[in-house]
Amino acid sequence: MRRPYPPRWRKRRVRRNSGGWNRFLRLLGIILLLSGLLLPFLPGKGPPIAQVSPTPSLALPEDLSPLRRAMVENAAALTGKVGYFWGGKSVCLGWDSRWGVPALVTAHGSDTTGALVPFGLDCSGLVTWAAVNAAGDAGALSAIGNGVRDQYSRCTPVAWEEARPGDLAFFPDLSHVGIVAGFSAEGTLEIVHCSKSLGGVVLSPDGPAIGFTLIGRPAFYQIYGEE
Repeated sequence: MRRPYPPRWRKRRVRRNSGGWNRFLRLLGIILLLSGLLLPFLPGKGPPIAQVSPTPSLALPEDLSPLRRAMVENAAALTGKVGYFWGGKSVCLGWDSRWGVPALVTAHGSDTTGALVPFGLDCSGLVTWAAVNAAGDAGALSAIGNGVRDQYSRCTPVAWEEARPGDLAFFPDLSHVGIVAGFSAEGTLEIVHCSKSLGGVVLSPDGPAIGFTLIGRPAFYQIYGEE
């Protein structure tokens, strides 16, 4: 009789569990997406405004009210430090730690909508942040306004030659706003503004050359008792 052959032991293939790894990657992607969506709305923490050095080239009148002076200096302190972000707002007292951190642009109407870009401010956002920090009160948002048209509606129109540091300057179609910083040595009106085309917060030495044509005096100063 033939001896039965010994049983053959087949080498079992070990299946790698790729499903768990894929689920992890999907979860990570969701977390990153949500962080981009929520980041602009989270409160920022940072050093007080006193630690943000004002632009040394400002030549403000000695008799300028403290609130107007703080308005201009706060805005000018961000020149070259905060970039443009479509729909970027902040009522943070002092430096906003979110600035420069990638965030998802959720506001409609921009070629950056839906993209992750470093968080910053838009033009009206700079005005709001400067006013909030000048007053030392996040509630100043309701006094200065939110958005270019809202801010214009809270101003009294004044003649170009009567502009004072701290007044607001507007494009004729109300698509852009800045803060009057004073007159240059050449007699041109200097404007601090946050510009998309110029890359962020800048001090422009000639307002009309940029496109500013309207001057508004914010009721913000009367509300906070300085005019």
